[in-house]
Amino acid sequence: MINPVGTPAVRSFAPEENPFETVVADVTHRCNMACANCYVPNRDIPDMDIGLLGACLAAFPKRVNLRLIGAEPTMRRDLPEIVAMVRRRGHRPVLLTNGLRLARDSYVRTLRDAGLRHVVVSLNGADNDDWYEAIDNMRCAAKKLRAVGNAAAHGMIVNTGTILVRGLNEAAVDRLYGFMTDLGPRHAVLRFRNIGALGRFDAAAEAGNLSMAEMEALCAGAIGVDAGALSAWNTIKGEASPDSRLFPADLAARPGRGLWFKLTDWQANAEGCLDPDLRRRGRITQDFRIAPFFDHVKANEGGY
Repeated sequence: MINPVGTPAVRSFAPEENPFETVVADVTHRCNMACANCYVPNRDIPDMDIGLLGACLAAFPKRVNLRLIGAEPTMRRDLPEIVAMVRRRGHRPVLLTNGLRLARDSYVRTLRDAGLRHVVVSLNGADNDDWYEAIDNMRCAAKKLRAVGNAAAHGMIVNTGTILVRGLNEAAVDRLYGFMTDLGPRHAVLRFRNIGALGRFDAAAEAGNLSMAEMEALCAGAIGVDAGALSAWNTIKGEASPDSRLFPADLAARPGRGLWFKLTDWQANAEGCLDPDLRRRGRITQDFRIAPFFDHVKANEGGY
């Protein structure tokens, strides 16, 4: 691990002791975008050695959801081979992507054939190029929406990720709800959060962040419920999570598949570490140990 001078080392585990059910693998630090908010903006780290990744995964004591992230994981030409390797090791690959390359249907089909069943696509601007230009420094709405449509057409679980910026893209909640409702995937989660003070971020916008109550109100307006009803949906996988909300678009529906919302308040913890109990999410370190994800990212800002 690389730790900036003055920061403490983060607790980590050998692969065979991994306690996390979700593990993040930064397979590359390369990217084809330059977004204003990026929690891992260092582009000088070599790509992850996939042979060592495979050995690490083989040692895990139980099956995990392996999040393939970057920067931008589709920058790797061998991403389909990585997905297939994760499947062979008995784990579930999940792709976190900006979606630009998923706008090509043949590429999505290749990933599907390799074993990918779950994607998370960042949609900070929803369907509005002006919002994307302001938040992500690129006009890319058509490609991103096509990426989500391609993934849904191939039967994948589709999550979207959107950073809400006060005075700019609050309407993205309503627009993405309408888009996803029309698209009708079998299972989807619309994820919204405010700006986190981590890595590269818009400090001025972060200072005026939307609160959890304001994000709840935006979602409540989209689905036509009272905003007060959403505060009770603060349990994630059986554990109380005061800085998160997870609820179905139809609050009266039986739990299961369908369209869901997830809200996260990234400003709730001043240290920027959102998993203080260390259990939910791990990150594969440079020496192929497993550390709490946000704690490790925070301790290595400017490095890995």
